[in-house]
Amino acid sequence: MRKGIATVSISGTLPEKLEAISAAKFDGIEVFDNDLVASTLSPGELAQRCVDLGLQIDLFQPIRDLEGLDPERFAAAMHRVSVKFDVMEALGVTLALVCSNATPEALNDVDLSAEQLARVGDAAREHGFTIAFEALAWGTHVNRLAQAWEIVRRTDHSSVGLAVDTFHLLARGDDATALADVPGDRIAFLQIADAPHMDTQLLEWSRHHRCFPGQGSFDLAAVVGPVIEKGYRGPLSLEIFSDIVREADARATALDAMRSLMHLEEELRRRWDAAGPSARPRVTLFDPPPPPDRVGPGFVEVAVSEDGDLAGLLGGLGFVRAGQHRSKRATWWRNGAADVILNASPDLEDRFARATHRPEVTGLGVEVADVAALGERAGALLWSRLKLRRGPDEVVLVGTDTPAGVHVFAAGSRGSRDDWRRDFVPEADGAPGDESGAFLGIDHVGYPMPFDVSDAEIAYYRTLFDLNAGPVSEFPEPRGRVRSRAVRRRDARPGHDVQVVLNVAESRGPTRWRGLDQVAFGVPDVCAAVTAARRAGVGMLRVPANYYIDLDARFSLGRHLLTLLREHDLFYDRTANGELLHAYTRTIAGKFYVELVERRGEYALFGGANTGFRLVAQAAQPEDARPAR
Repeated sequence: MRKGIATVSISGTLPEKLEAISAAKFDGIEVFDNDLVASTLSPGELAQRCVDLGLQIDLFQPIRDLEGLDPERFAAAMHRVSVKFDVMEALGVTLALVCSNATPEALNDVDLSAEQLARVGDAAREHGFTIAFEALAWGTHVNRLAQAWEIVRRTDHSSVGLAVDTFHLLARGDDATALADVPGDRIAFLQIADAPHMDTQLLEWSRHHRCFPGQGSFDLAAVVGPVIEKGYRGPLSLEIFSDIVREADARATALDAMRSLMHLEEELRRRWDAAGPSARPRVTLFDPPPPPDRVGPGFVEVAVSEDGDLAGLLGGLGFVRAGQHRSKRATWWRNGAADVILNASPDLEDRFARATHRPEVTGLGVEVADVAALGERAGALLWSRLKLRRGPDEVVLVGTDTPAGVHVFAAGSRGSRDDWRRDFVPEADGAPGDESGAFLGIDHVGYPMPFDVSDAEIAYYRTLFDLNAGPVSEFPEPRGRVRSRAVRRRDARPGHDVQVVLNVAESRGPTRWRGLDQVAFGVPDVCAAVTAARRAGVGMLRVPANYYIDLDARFSLGRHLLTLLREHDLFYDRTANGELLHAYTRTIAGKFYVELVERRGEYALFGGANTGFRLVAQAAQPEDARPAR
C-alpha cells in the first residue's frame, strides 16, 4: 500500500524534512500547516520540490475549529477556509483535514455542526476539494469517532468525509467497533500513530508521546485492518507528535517511520492469513521472511585491550577459558551455560565504526534457527548489516547495529552448522568439570541509550525479532531519574529467551559511552556464587543496612532469610509467583557491572523495586570490581 507521513513527524526545517522523507522512499506527505508557515518556501515552490523528490502531497492539515461555532463567528471562519483553500490550490493538494472544535466556546449542537461543515464542503466542492473531518480526543464536544461520523452523516455531502486517526480513537478507549456503521467510501483519510499507555491528560499525551507503530502499546492492526477491509485504499499515513522525534536525526527518524509501516503491513498480513484466504483484501503488503520463532541468548562480547584483560574478573566469577578464535584475537570464556567473548582485535581490523574505550561490552550474541532468513529480514527492514570479517570455513553471523550503537550478532543454535562455537579452537581448561554450581546462562542484559533514539531502539527489537516492550518504569538516581523498559517475548523464559532492559536518563544528556552496562547471569545458588566471587577477590556491591530494615517491613521475612541476605549483600523481591535474590559486582572500569540472579518459583521480573537503592549504592562505591593481579 502507499505510505505517507506528516511533516510534523520529522525534525528540521521543511526542506530537510522533505529530503529525509524522500530518502526513506515514502510515497507522499501530509503538509502540516505550521511547517509551511515557518518555511521560506512558497506553496508553489514546495509543490515543485515535492515533484522533484518524487513525493505526492496527500493532505493539507489541519484547519481547526470550523464547526460548533456561534453563527456570528462563522463568517470569519469561512474567510480562514478561503485563504487556506488558496494555499491548497498552489500546493496542488485536494484533501484537507478539519479537526473538531476544541475551544471552550464550542456549542454542543450536532445539527449546527453538520450545517456548518456542509457549508465548508460547499466551498471545498467549488475547488474540487474534499475535507476529512476528525474528532480530536480532547475536542470540547466532538471527541469520539462515532460523534464525528454522525456529523459527517448528517451533512450528506459528497465533499465531506471522515478522517480516522488511530491515536484519537484508541486513546479514548474505543476500538474498531466504532467503525461498524461507517461505509468505506466515506473514510477520506487514515492517520496512524502508536503510543505507550499513560495516565495523563489527553492533549499532553498526544502532543508529546505519540510514536511509530510497534513502539507503543496500541493494537493498530485491529483498527487499520477493518478500515482497509471496508475498502479504504488511500495511504497509510503517519502523524507523530513526539518530543523524541523533535530531537532525533531526520533521516534516521524517516527510516524508522518507514520500517514501522512495513512492520504494520506484516502484522496485517498475519491477521488476514490467520482468518483464511477470503479475509485478505486485494492489496499488496510487505512480505519479508518471518521473525525467528525463538531468540535465545548466545554470548556477550567485550572489547578489551589485550588478550589477558578481564581474565582475572572472569576467572573470579568462575569462568574458564574455553577456546581461541581461529582467525581473530578473540577468546571464548564459559561458565556452565553462560558465554563471554573477549575481543582484542583493533578497532579498524574488525567492524568497529568508532573508537572503542576498552574494556567495553560492545555486543550481544543471539541464537536463532535460521540465520540466513534473519539476514534477509534485516535487509528488507532497512537495518544496516555490519561488515564482519570472516575467515575460510567460518560460520556465517548476521551482525546489525541497534540505533544506540550496540552490536547484535545472530548465530545458529548450539550444534547447528551456524553455531558460533565452531569458530573457536577448544582449550583443555574449558572442558566441563564439576558443573554443580555452574551458571544457568545469560538472564538479561541492559544498557543506556540516548533519549533521541529510545523509541527507535524499541522498534529495532520489535521489527527484527518480534520482541515486545513492556511498560515504562521510572527510578530515581542520585542526580536525576532513569526511565526503563524491558524488551522480550511475552512468554519469555529467563536463560532461554533474550531479555533486554533499555534505560534512558530523564536528564536527556549524552550517554557516557555506548554498549551494555549490565550483564546478568542466572545462577542456581546466589549465596554460593557471591561467596566464591568474594574469595577470588571480585569486588561485590555492598548494600546499606537500612535496606534490610525496610525489606523486613515490606515482606516480613524470617530471621534466617534476612541474615542470609545481609551476609551476602543480596537484594530481594517477591511476587505471587516466586522470589528473586540478586547481587551485583561493583562497576568495572566505571562502565559496566555483573549481576548474579537467582530466581525461585516463577518470578519473571527484574527486581525493579530495588533499582533506586542499587543506583545510589553504585554511585557511592565507585571502586573497580576487578581482582588485584
